[in-house]
Amino acid sequence: MATVDSTEAVVSATSPSSSVTSTSSAEIATTTLAPRKVANGVVAGCGWFDSQPEAQEWFEENRDFGEGVDTNGDGSACDVGDWGGLGTHCTVPVLGHQNCEAFGGVDKNTSGPGSGAPSNGVVAGCGSFDSQRQAQEWFEENRDFGEGVDTNGDGSACDFGDWGGLTRYCIEPVLAHQIHNCEAFGTISWQQYFASFDFSNGALPNVYPLPTGELVNVDLLAAPNESDENLCRIPQLPGSRYGGEGATAFPVVFGNLKPDQNVRLATIPVDWFDYQGNPADLSTENRQVQIFMDYYEMASNGALTFTPTFAEQWYRLPESVSSYPQRQVSDFNPKLAQHGINAADDDLDFSQVDMVVFIFPTDAPIPAGVPLSPTEHASMQAFNDTDPADERYVASDEGWIRNYISGGMYFDDPLRPVWSYYIHEAAHMFEMPDWYLIAANAVLGSQTPPELNLDYAAGPLNVWGVMSSQDGPSRTFVAWTRWLLGWLDDDQVDCYSLEQVQTHGSFDTELLALDIYESGTKAIIIRTGQYSGLLIESRRPVFPDDWLVAWETNGRDPYGLIVYEIDATLPGAYGTLSVVTPDGHEFGYMERGSRMQQKVIDALFNVGNSATVQGIGIELIFSGNRDVVRISAARN
Repeated sequence: MATVDSTEAVVSATSPSSSVTSTSSAEIATTTLAPRKVANGVVAGCGWFDSQPEAQEWFEENRDFGEGVDTNGDGSACDVGDWGGLGTHCTVPVLGHQNCEAFGGVDKNTSGPGSGAPSNGVVAGCGSFDSQRQAQEWFEENRDFGEGVDTNGDGSACDFGDWGGLTRYCIEPVLAHQIHNCEAFGTISWQQYFASFDFSNGALPNVYPLPTGELVNVDLLAAPNESDENLCRIPQLPGSRYGGEGATAFPVVFGNLKPDQNVRLATIPVDWFDYQGNPADLSTENRQVQIFMDYYEMASNGALTFTPTFAEQWYRLPESVSSYPQRQVSDFNPKLAQHGINAADDDLDFSQVDMVVFIFPTDAPIPAGVPLSPTEHASMQAFNDTDPADERYVASDEGWIRNYISGGMYFDDPLRPVWSYYIHEAAHMFEMPDWYLIAANAVLGSQTPPELNLDYAAGPLNVWGVMSSQDGPSRTFVAWTRWLLGWLDDDQVDCYSLEQVQTHGSFDTELLALDIYESGTKAIIIRTGQYSGLLIESRRPVFPDDWLVAWETNGRDPYGLIVYEIDATLPGAYGTLSVVTPDGHEFGYMERGSRMQQKVIDALFNVGNSATVQGIGIELIFSGNRDVVRISAARN
């Protein structure tokens, strides 16, 4: 990654408040950013524009790329009926403009009957209402059309456990109303919601109903004898690894942190005289770190453990917040890191610290991106080899600080919690690569996205794993990552050669979902070539994949199979893993933030879905407490 020249000019911006709670990222966006000018020839969404007329003008010149702004196909961009348009009352948290007057909409924070509830006799969702009480009253009169407001079938509309209901912190961007008035919706702010739960086990409350049935009265087709699992430790093409990217296949040499060690972690909250941290926020920030640690311990089946030291104070940096710019939105920022280490050096013995987590105040306006802006997320991390002559070198009194991470303001949003960023960046310390496509990564910021010219977000694995997109709906480690880390035992992987599949005929096998920790097979790997293979795994909407429920907005069940091809001739960040779509499925649309396209690959196999890839047929024939997969050789 590029680093910041100390002579680089700092962005000129309105001075932030000394209180971290008085200036929101939305307010900064409306007061310091120039009007957006979206380039032609990209797939844009309504959140990229500052007014409906601006969106319409762009749409007229970009009809071939306009599905994201004219989602209802009526020829009008970002208007009533379009996702993120006027029908959402202009207060969608992921939109950049956040200016109701400019966008031509109104703020809608009322509650009770008569304030905009849908008509009787239509299929509605929780996003159609302004309060839980309003949804319940409508539901009582529309039981035949109420499946969209009572998704868990408990008789209560838009309540805890219902998609888009109270469990989504009342500001979830998939809601149509996008209200910012938690009191009106009858619930609490997301900060209060997080604070009310004990995250010591690393999991969000699991409120989504999971399938539990077993396959009965069905004779499964017998599988061939498995190959030795070493066959499915596919080798990486020699010489294909580059830079700081990790191992995309075997062997993995763990030259930094080991996936079976105890990691000694220390948090260092840092603030500035002109942008101060709130001591009351530290408990919430520490929970985010705890979630990240607990997930690693859970995913590793206890092979990896953490010993944390949580700071109880904010450490003041010596210069103003505007004095710590970085060119890339996710960068090393050695000046900021070094000053943070210096501030905490008297309190910590860094010879006993393996990983540092820097914590920033909420919405910290650290200048980042091109052009420099205080509204980019300015995250930072380090995990590569360096030496004292390298400008990235950061040291304490006890020596070199090799591993540190911190999430910026982009992750001060319940849709994109910072624990997911910690999970992603920390994996690089264990030699894991990025599964995204580097050309699709807006490293210079969301305001200058010349590289974002793909037809879909993130790359060929798309949004189906945390190492491809830490802010997508799936935030889990895919099975291939776990296999590389040694976190799947041989008896959790069914390994076959392509020849076995071709000669044996059709067979069935059971899969346990990745994030359900019981005995069972977690991955089916079929070796298809010297450096290639095919992997099948099972998913459920449980932590950290709980937001797979977002696929319900596309009419999909949020559980089933993911299938992807492995091409180990490719280095990290160049598309090693490519997701396979079921027959007849291509794309869906989700608004996940300004740095990510809405167009995502609809790759989840529900029961009855099938696909053929590399001469292998794959079908999900049952989904309950296990998924049952039918594998066959495709007919010529």
